[in-house]
Amino acid sequence: MIAGIIVPGSGYGPQAPLLNLAGEALTDLDAAKEIITWTVPKGLLDIGPEPFVRAHVAAALHRLTNAAPDMQPVIIAKSLGTYAAGLAAERQLPAIWLTPLLNDNAVAEAITLNPAPALLVGGTHDRTWVPDAAGRTGKKVLTIEGANHALRPHGPLSAYTDALATVGMEMEKFLSQLV
Repeated sequence: MIAGIIVPGSGYGPQAPLLNLAGEALTDLDAAKEIITWTVPKGLLDIGPEPFVRAHVAAALHRLTNAAPDMQPVIIAKSLGTYAAGLAAERQLPAIWLTPLLNDNAVAEAITLNPAPALLVGGTHDRTWVPDAAGRTGKKVLTIEGANHALRPHGPLSAYTDALATVGMEMEKFLSQLV
């Protein structure tokens, strides 16, 4: 069995569509969940967010492994939360990286070095999505054409709901392969 750790972005909490879908996919698999919430300190990006994210994810892993010691943890992180990639690599944890900050070489390298499976999801109109870096990770990659950092493509709302459906189905498929 798996147990999910849902890690928010800077202004994208666990109730937002992508992370909500991840939570629903975990629920459908009867997986335990640890949902991180945080208030991002002003200026965090200026001083380096990795220790902040690492501390929150490490604490969540500790709580989760105490509550469900026989379950395989999987990290599901959005944007700022992808600074957990180093911790995931150290512990060889599978992960779903939603709009990973691939423009930061440390994040891209950590994802690449992690031997565990991962799913990377990004949009072609997101400046933090670097398709070449995503491809070099050797992980499963889903690119949403025309999508911004929230994975919303330009155009009618139906384009967004279609993108959410595509991402949700890929997350569900990825997680079910870990069970």
